Amino acid sequence: PVMAAIVRTADEILAEIAGRSHGVVTRDLLLAAGFSKHQIATRLRRGTLIAVHRGVYRVGHTAPSREATYLAAVLACGPGALLAGRAAAHLWRLIKGRPPRPEVLAPTDRRNQGVLVHRARAAARAPAGEPGASGPCLPDAAIHLGIPVTSVPRTLVDLAAVLPGPALARACHEAGVLHGTTPRQVDAVLSRRGNWPGARKLRRVIHGEEPVTLS
Repeated sequence: PVMAAIVRTADEILAEIAGRSHGVVTRDLLLAAGFSKHQIATRLRRGTLIAVHRGVYRVGHTAPSREATYLAAVLACGPGALLAGRAAAHLWRLIKGRPPRPEVLAPTDRRNQGVLVHRARAAARAPAGEPGASGPCLPDAAIHLGIPVTSVPRTLVDLAAVLPGPALARACHEAGVLHGTTPRQVDAVLSRRGNWPGARKLRRVIHGEEPVTLS
């Protein structure tokens, strides 16, 4: 006998998509998966989809995780955007404490409530099959925990502009221990950034002139 075809419901497809992306989906992704505008609107009314940013939704009623909050912010800033700054440092476990507010580098001007957005020029594409892969992305891009984010060396360079020396030294220590980041990798990013705020301080740290105080 011919095996009956397995027909999945729209909600099963929605759950599968959300399960791959910390419970966060975009309108464009749902349309590409075969959802109609009416189906999306119905789930927004029911509360199955919860609008987080324009065209970005959370699936279900559970409180969003750090990863869901950060991924939603990146997706809201368009193709090629990257989590950056203190938020990226927290994702990479370079700094501790409460998760900082979402901070995003974006190739285009975007304004989203609760998200600190920095404009930066695009240079490449995100890895195929990853969030953001449909458009240009920024230099020093990586994917960590399914979230487009600045690489560890680039994140350290960004931290140099906002952290005092001792805190920056601890972040660099964590980068080396957790991710194998080397002074050479950080120097390579600094060489591309020109006269970046905190560059001299960061060079002192990575070359051992700033002592690391561990808690």
